[in-house]
Amino acid sequence: MLQVITIAALCIDAEHIMRMWLGDPHYFMYNYGMAFSTFQNRPVMSTVITSIATVMIGIAAFHPNNDTCDRVSYSLMLGGALSNLTEKLILGYVIDWIKVPFIPLVINIADIEITLGVIISSVSFFFEPIIKLPR
Repeated sequence: MLQVITIAALCIDAEHIMRMWLGDPHYFMYNYGMAFSTFQNRPVMSTVITSIATVMIGIAAFHPNNDTCDRVSYSLMLGGALSNLTEKLILGYVIDWIKVPFIPLVINIADIEITLGVIISSVSFFFEPIIKLPR
């Protein structure tokens, strides 16, 4: 449980620490919606959906039968979701400031954390019979 809280807290702080360390981003967008700019014109709905998803990830993160991969992946997803949700509740939008080369996409650290969490969870799910990690 402490591992989940620690990783999630570090993920929440990572976004803000990186922006403070790097200064004002040269390229940024205000994202009033969700991933891939969906629900841009419906900020209340996007906040409600994000809140529900964050609670669901939080419940999954603290499940007692999670192994190490599950705890790490859910912690990354929870930290990224909480980071974006906090920014959305305080500012009314999320600042996306990392331009992805070769793809017309602008993201933030929290988006990277969520994506890494999903990748780790997917790999763990598909290769669980092969890789047995301690609980």
